[in-house]
Amino acid sequence: MQTDRILLVRTDKIGDVVLTTPAIAALRKKFPDSKIVGLVAPVAAEVYRLNPHLSSHIVLDPELYTGLLGFWRLVRRLRAEKFQAAVVFQTRRRVAFALLLAGIRTRIGPLSKWWSWLTYNKGRRQNRSAVEMHEADYNIQLLRPFGISVADTWERTYLTVDEEARREATRFFVEKGLSKRFKTVAIHPGMAGSALNWPESHYIALGRQLLSRYNIVITGGPGEAALVDRVFQGIARHQNYAPDQPGFTRYVGEKGLAATVALLDQCDGIVAPSTGPMHLAVALGKRVVSIFPPIKVQSAVRWGPYGVSIGTNLGVSPENAASVLVPDVNCAEDFRCALSACIYYPCMPRVSVEEVEMQLLSLLEGGGSLGTFKSFSVYDWEDGYEENE
Repeated sequence: MQTDRILLVRTDKIGDVVLTTPAIAALRKKFPDSKIVGLVAPVAAEVYRLNPHLSSHIVLDPELYTGLLGFWRLVRRLRAEKFQAAVVFQTRRRVAFALLLAGIRTRIGPLSKWWSWLTYNKGRRQNRSAVEMHEADYNIQLLRPFGISVADTWERTYLTVDEEARREATRFFVEKGLSKRFKTVAIHPGMAGSALNWPESHYIALGRQLLSRYNIVITGGPGEAALVDRVFQGIARHQNYAPDQPGFTRYVGEKGLAATVALLDQCDGIVAPSTGPMHLAVALGKRVVSIFPPIKVQSAVRWGPYGVSIGTNLGVSPENAASVLVPDVNCAEDFRCALSACIYYPCMPRVSVEEVEMQLLSLLEGGGSLGTFKSFSVYDWEDGYEENE
């Protein structure tokens, strides 16, 4: 198999694209002199632009590649690059057929759809919904034709920071009065809805608890301004501000993903659900606490922090860089929540604010075992925020 020019394809969301970076690193280590190019959707393009192991990237811009004319434009673009092999971690049918018609000789991908049998001549059967390994390991598994295996790969997720965006993030911290005398924690309450989330009221209560010790930044994506504002206002209520105390602000990523990456890089820790910014923070080497649902296909076994030592509900230790908390219930569901048909519904509030706080403190202040946590009720707060159900 010729390996001078290799195309890697993942065209979905930010977190999914981040989880291809261990496979990219393994491929670069195997072929240090090859041209390795990523094909990516606009929403996650910065992940590949900021990846240290890619030679370049191609953005699947809908303005260029939509419709029949766009399809043939993509075929011509790929054909011009003279790729010898393509590895498809995930994509849509039209992109898979474009790889075929572009004349790429070796086409590797998961054999999970009817069209994948037609478009991939080096396909591999993968049942990812069986959750037998992490998503990043499923990606690495596709590299077997190159002599790369999961068992022999010890890579983490990778991301660099754009220097101009770094300077902008530094200015943002100064303008918002976030002193470096205090560590900074990002609270990211939003997600795309692919998994169950922790209640909004719990994010508010956690922010209030942490503000006595840390700078707090409430973060969100471009479509999450209303959520960020609600959480910010909920935390700000009844706060007493003083110049020698930690700062408190909000940030909505309207300036693009590179700016969000740079802002997260200025933080010391992040609390987030199963979402892209959680994976960005792990790739940046930040301390992370994430709250996951107990549903099989949404679990941290497949989607949790990758390549780092992880604590759990049982506690964290000094070597841990992240922690995953899951409601302590016997969930019988594989694909989606049964809602009111389940005796545990809603289960996400069972992960208490105090538990998340103690896990984060342990990660940021040096680790250590955690004892039994007091159960937390959102009604302990005088503003009476109710849980989202």
